[in-house]
Amino acid sequence: MKNLRYMIATSVLMVVTLILIVACEDKQEKIVNEVIPTTTKQPVQQVNFLGQWLNEGKREKLVRDFTRQYEFENQHILMNLKFPEEVYYDRTISNSNQLFISQIIKDPNPKWDIIRLNDQYEEVLNITGDSLWAKNNLVDFSSIAEFRRTTRTDLLNEKVKKRWGGIIPGPFIEGQYWAMWSNANVARKVGIEIKQQGMTVDDFVGYIKAVHQYNEANPGDYIQPMHEAGDWTTVNTFVFQMYASALNDYDQLFTLEVTEKKLEAWHKTLTILEELSKYNILNPEWKNVSWSDSKFDLINEQCLFYSNGSWMYNIWNEENPESTMSCFPNEYPTFNETSIYPGGYLVMWGVLKKSPNKQAAIDFLLAMNKPDVAEMWVQYTKCPTGIKGKLTDVSFGTDQFENFSSSIQTKFGSNTYKPTAESFQYITGSINKNTYYVEVMLGEITADEAIQNIRLGL
Repeated sequence: MKNLRYMIATSVLMVVTLILIVACEDKQEKIVNEVIPTTTKQPVQQVNFLGQWLNEGKREKLVRDFTRQYEFENQHILMNLKFPEEVYYDRTISNSNQLFISQIIKDPNPKWDIIRLNDQYEEVLNITGDSLWAKNNLVDFSSIAEFRRTTRTDLLNEKVKKRWGGIIPGPFIEGQYWAMWSNANVARKVGIEIKQQGMTVDDFVGYIKAVHQYNEANPGDYIQPMHEAGDWTTVNTFVFQMYASALNDYDQLFTLEVTEKKLEAWHKTLTILEELSKYNILNPEWKNVSWSDSKFDLINEQCLFYSNGSWMYNIWNEENPESTMSCFPNEYPTFNETSIYPGGYLVMWGVLKKSPNKQAAIDFLLAMNKPDVAEMWVQYTKCPTGIKGKLTDVSFGTDQFENFSSSIQTKFGSNTYKPTAESFQYITGSINKNTYYVEVMLGEITADEAIQNIRLGL
């Protein structure tokens, strides 16, 4: 009897245990099916990206660092970063970048998703003859709410869109101002002290005269008064800004109408260039000088002045940080205070509408258009940016580079212009007419002869 009771109890226990096991398995299966959904790994998508600023110090570092970080945070994205110099760009061909853009927008199956624009709308227009080339071929970021939220509001206007044929094709990561750079060690050597702000035309003539006198007294230690290269002329920006201050009329500055007021302002500018010609402002061999071979002339103390953009800080700092600290970006010399300054905010990259990975490319540039990138840009480059961020005003004031950008931004805001060799067409009414500033600056003709020739040619 005892054995029978034992057998019954054992059987009941086994049945209960079996029921519990089955119930537990059902519960586990339910948890797996309902609470822990099966995830599908996204396929890796490659975005082909043409970068910018190869061999330009921290600007190159910023592009590489941001790209790597973006890949880490988006494991399904592979960024194929190449620089134009590695793909197509040739500095010896003056319109190399414009030619590439004009060709790739015609390609029905472009390899690249993000292309370098380098703010060259008009340059591509001159090749294609199509004023709508950007609107028809590039994504319009101004239509994206996220882009508008993280971009400086003064850049989201019809005037800016007009520059690109009605759209904004990408973030304004790069802000820049042009400057009359100088070397403090060279200035001390020739016995002068240069004004970083408020330099007048008369001040500048005095500085150039001092270098000329030094060169005459020290024939074995020649100093270029002002750097210039045959393959990239930058003296023209100094000349045009001087003319802009003489005209002092923004409404007339960029119109093709030839007026007496313009001609008088240009004659006044040529008169100063004639005065500068007496002091051999340019190296006699400047036409044979390449920019690549001479870009370190200022930090190497081979010239007093170097007309170029605020981005040069990055190029020089990468080569020699200590020597770069002897360089100062100075406001261009003027006749009168003016309301406009060469510089601005550039659209560096755009996304092709026919891009094979269009949305992924858009997402990448939107991620770049964020405050943390803006602050990184300012810290790395000492230049402003069009991306919203706490440090975008470059207002630290810790050195001469930040002081310059802060001063120019406070004084001119977004009232800037892009300096090009084509700017001189607004004086004579045509890009094909000579303005004679080079001939006057070299002492080949006088200012009076130049203005007479211009008037005869109108």
